[in-house]
Amino acid sequence: MSTSGDRARTPNRRWAGSDFQDPPRTAGGVALCGACRAASACRLGVERERLDEAGTAWFDVSCPHEQEGGPNVAHGGWTASVLDECLGHVPLLNSTLSVTAELSVSFVKPVPVGRPLRVRAWVEKREGSRWYISGEMTLLPGRAVLARASGIWVTRDTGHFDRHERWLAEQDASATSSG
Repeated sequence: MSTSGDRARTPNRRWAGSDFQDPPRTAGGVALCGACRAASACRLGVERERLDEAGTAWFDVSCPHEQEGGPNVAHGGWTASVLDECLGHVPLLNSTLSVTAELSVSFVKPVPVGRPLRVRAWVEKREGSRWYISGEMTLLPGRAVLARASGIWVTRDTGHFDRHERWLAEQDASATSSG
Protein backbone atom coordinates (compact mmCIF):
# COMPACT_ATOMS: atom_id res chain seq x y z
CA MET A 1 0.00 0.00 0.00
CA SER A 2 1.29 3.47 -0.81
CA THR A 3 1.57 6.27 1.68
CA SER A 4 1.38 9.99 1.15
CA GLY A 5 5.18 10.10 1.36
CA ASP A 6 5.37 7.80 -1.67
CA ARG A 7 3.47 10.38 -3.70
CA ALA A 8 6.24 12.96 -3.52
CA ARG A 9 7.65 11.48 -6.75
CA THR A 10 7.93 14.73 -8.64
CA PRO A 11 10.91 16.61 -7.22
CA ASN A 12 9.75 19.91 -8.70
CA ARG A 13 6.00 20.55 -8.65
CA ARG A 14 6.42 23.07 -11.49
CA TRP A 15 5.41 21.05 -14.54
CA ALA A 16 3.61 21.72 -17.81
CA GLY A 17 0.13 21.75 -16.32
CA SER A 18 0.82 23.78 -13.19
CA ASP A 19 1.34 27.04 -15.07
CA PHE A 20 0.15 26.68 -18.64
CA GLN A 21 0.98 30.32 -19.36
CA ASP A 22 4.69 29.62 -18.79
CA PRO A 23 5.35 25.86 -18.62
CA PRO A 24 8.91 24.58 -18.31
CA ARG A 25 10.14 23.90 -21.84
CA THR A 26 13.16 22.40 -23.59
CA ALA A 27 15.27 24.42 -26.03
CA GLY A 28 13.01 22.90 -28.72
CA GLY A 29 9.93 24.39 -27.07
CA VAL A 30 8.59 21.08 -25.70
CA ALA A 31 6.45 21.53 -22.57
CA LEU A 32 7.65 19.13 -19.89
CA CYS A 33 5.66 16.98 -17.47
CA GLY A 34 6.95 16.45 -13.93
CA ALA A 35 9.21 13.45 -14.60
CA CYS A 36 10.55 14.96 -17.81
CA ARG A 37 11.18 18.25 -16.01
CA ALA A 38 13.47 16.39 -13.60
CA ALA A 39 15.33 14.93 -16.61
CA SER A 40 15.35 18.31 -18.46
CA ALA A 41 14.19 16.49 -21.60
CA CYS A 42 11.16 14.63 -22.91
CA ARG A 43 11.81 10.98 -22.10
CA LEU A 44 9.51 9.94 -24.96
CA GLY A 45 11.77 11.55 -27.56
CA VAL A 46 9.73 14.64 -28.44
CA GLU A 47 12.41 17.12 -29.50
CA ARG A 48 10.51 20.14 -30.87
CA GLU A 49 6.94 21.40 -30.83
CA ARG A 50 5.22 24.38 -32.36
CA LEU A 51 1.76 25.66 -33.19
CA ASP A 52 1.33 27.18 -36.62
CA GLU A 53 -0.92 30.08 -37.61
CA ALA A 54 -3.70 27.70 -38.69
CA GLY A 55 -3.76 26.02 -35.25
CA THR A 56 -1.99 22.82 -36.30
CA ALA A 57 0.64 21.53 -33.88
CA TRP A 58 3.89 20.03 -35.24
CA PHE A 59 6.27 17.81 -33.29
CA ASP A 60 9.70 16.48 -34.21
CA VAL A 61 10.17 13.10 -32.55
CA SER A 62 12.59 10.18 -32.52
CA CYS A 63 11.93 6.89 -30.75
CA PRO A 64 14.68 6.29 -28.16
CA HIS A 65 16.46 2.93 -28.47
CA GLU A 66 15.29 1.97 -24.96
CA GLN A 67 11.71 1.96 -26.34
CA GLU A 68 12.45 -0.79 -28.88
CA GLY A 69 9.78 -3.48 -28.92
CA GLY A 70 10.97 -5.62 -31.80
CA PRO A 71 14.18 -5.50 -33.83
CA ASN A 72 14.68 -1.81 -34.67
CA VAL A 73 10.95 -1.19 -34.15
CA ALA A 74 9.29 0.98 -31.51
CA HIS A 75 7.09 -0.66 -28.89
CA GLY A 76 3.43 -0.03 -29.68
CA GLY A 77 2.98 1.42 -26.20
CA TRP A 78 5.61 4.04 -27.02
CA THR A 79 3.76 4.98 -30.21
CA ALA A 80 0.47 5.35 -28.32
CA SER A 81 2.17 7.34 -25.54
CA VAL A 82 3.78 9.77 -27.98
CA LEU A 83 0.51 10.32 -29.81
CA ASP A 84 -1.26 10.90 -26.48
CA GLU A 85 1.47 13.37 -25.49
CA CYS A 86 1.47 15.28 -28.76
CA LEU A 87 -2.29 15.45 -29.25
CA GLY A 88 -2.63 16.42 -25.58
CA HIS A 89 -0.24 19.32 -26.11
CA VAL A 90 -2.64 20.98 -28.56
CA PRO A 91 -4.79 22.47 -25.77
CA LEU A 92 -1.62 23.26 -23.80
CA LEU A 93 -0.22 25.17 -26.79
CA ASN A 94 -3.51 27.09 -26.67
CA SER A 95 -2.96 27.96 -22.96
CA THR A 96 -5.51 25.39 -21.77
CA LEU A 97 -4.90 22.62 -19.24
CA SER A 98 -6.60 19.37 -20.25
CA VAL A 99 -6.48 15.65 -19.56
CA THR A 100 -7.03 12.69 -21.86
CA ALA A 101 -10.53 11.25 -21.68
CA GLU A 102 -10.32 8.92 -24.65
CA LEU A 103 -7.64 7.88 -27.15
CA SER A 104 -7.84 5.65 -30.22
CA VAL A 105 -4.69 4.67 -32.11
CA SER A 106 -4.40 2.99 -35.51
CA PHE A 107 -1.02 1.39 -36.15
CA VAL A 108 -0.39 1.65 -39.90
CA LYS A 109 3.28 0.61 -40.25
CA PRO A 110 6.04 -0.33 -37.78
CA VAL A 111 7.73 2.74 -36.31
CA PRO A 112 11.52 2.61 -36.68
CA VAL A 113 13.76 3.32 -33.69
CA GLY A 114 16.17 6.26 -33.85
CA ARG A 115 14.81 7.77 -37.09
CA PRO A 116 13.34 11.26 -37.51
CA LEU A 117 9.57 11.29 -37.17
CA ARG A 118 6.97 14.03 -37.28
CA VAL A 119 3.63 14.20 -35.52
CA ARG A 120 0.96 16.58 -36.75
CA ALA A 121 -2.07 17.27 -34.55
CA TRP A 122 -5.16 19.41 -35.02
CA VAL A 123 -8.51 20.19 -33.41
CA GLU A 124 -11.44 18.56 -35.17
CA LYS A 125 -13.98 20.41 -33.02
CA ARG A 126 -14.64 21.76 -29.55
CA GLU A 127 -17.81 21.23 -27.52
CA GLY A 128 -17.84 22.96 -24.16
CA SER A 129 -14.91 21.62 -22.18
CA ARG A 130 -14.18 18.83 -24.69
CA TRP A 131 -11.49 19.05 -27.35
CA TYR A 132 -11.76 16.49 -30.18
CA ILE A 133 -8.23 16.15 -31.54
CA SER A 134 -6.73 14.06 -34.35
CA GLY A 135 -3.20 13.48 -35.51
CA GLU A 136 -0.76 11.31 -37.38
CA MET A 137 2.83 10.17 -37.08
CA THR A 138 4.97 10.11 -40.22
CA LEU A 139 8.46 8.94 -41.10
CA LEU A 140 10.78 11.63 -42.46
CA PRO A 141 11.85 12.59 -44.99
CA GLY A 142 9.24 10.79 -47.16
CA ARG A 143 6.28 11.39 -44.82
CA ALA A 144 4.96 7.82 -44.91
CA VAL A 145 2.12 7.53 -42.38
CA LEU A 146 3.03 5.17 -39.53
CA ALA A 147 0.15 5.75 -37.09
CA ARG A 148 -3.01 7.80 -36.68
CA ALA A 149 -4.81 8.81 -33.52
CA SER A 150 -7.92 10.62 -32.37
CA GLY A 151 -9.30 11.35 -28.98
CA ILE A 152 -11.04 13.61 -26.54
CA TRP A 153 -9.30 15.91 -24.07
CA VAL A 154 -11.27 17.58 -21.29
CA THR A 155 -10.38 21.03 -19.99
CA ARG A 156 -9.40 21.14 -16.32
CA ASP A 157 -8.61 23.96 -13.94
CA THR A 158 -5.33 24.15 -12.06
CA GLY A 159 -6.95 22.57 -8.97
CA HIS A 160 -7.55 19.30 -10.84
CA PHE A 161 -4.46 17.50 -9.52
CA ASP A 162 -4.95 18.75 -5.96
CA ARG A 163 -8.47 17.25 -6.06
CA HIS A 164 -6.94 14.02 -7.35
CA GLU A 165 -4.49 13.92 -4.41
CA ARG A 166 -7.38 14.41 -1.96
CA TRP A 167 -9.30 11.60 -3.67
CA LEU A 168 -6.26 9.29 -3.40
CA ALA A 169 -5.94 10.13 0.30
CA GLU A 170 -9.62 9.20 0.76
CA GLN A 171 -8.98 5.89 -1.04
CA ASP A 172 -5.98 5.16 1.24
CA ALA A 173 -8.02 6.02 4.34
CA SER A 174 -10.88 3.81 3.16
CA ALA A 175 -8.52 0.88 2.50
CA THR A 176 -6.87 1.30 5.90
CA SER A 177 -10.17 1.43 7.80
CA SER A 178 -11.63 -1.59 6.00
CA GLY A 179 -8.76 -3.68 6.57
